[in-house]
Amino acid sequence: MNLIQSFTRFLKNHSMKTSPKIRLFANTTMNNLREGDQVSVFKVVTNSDILKFAELTGDYNPIHTESAKNIVHGALLNGLVSGLIGTKLPGAGTIVIEQNLAFPKPCYAGDSVEVIVKIVSVRKIIKCIYMCIANRDKVVLEGEAKLMRKAL
Repeated sequence: MNLIQSFTRFLKNHSMKTSPKIRLFANTTMNNLREGDQVSVFKVVTNSDILKFAELTGDYNPIHTESAKNIVHGALLNGLVSGLIGTKLPGAGTIVIEQNLAFPKPCYAGDSVEVIVKIVSVRKIIKCIYMCIANRDKVVLEGEAKLMRKAL
């Protein structure tokens, strides 16, 4: 069973109907980073967010900008993951060195997205898995990454 399947099973076995306990990791170091550490945040992705992202990237594909229900750019969702990895867990100084992503379902403007990152291995290379879940019921991004920490 791969890491994403394990994480999906974990999430399905732990109800998402109540807010998960969130540990804040602002001052996390390699010495206190542990396998199993997890953090999540919620973000409502607005049409304005999508249009700002389109302006920044030049990706004005009509499915993102001219639809009755605009689809969130996959890279925008991945950016939410990146923000969590770089600020909360593992935190400042983290560099993504490898990443695998899948987008099993679309995410739409107005969706409330929970971004979850879980540490699965801590060595010189840190391995994590992550998901974005829209409206508490559909996985819109799942992935895994290898990370490194740089001294600040």
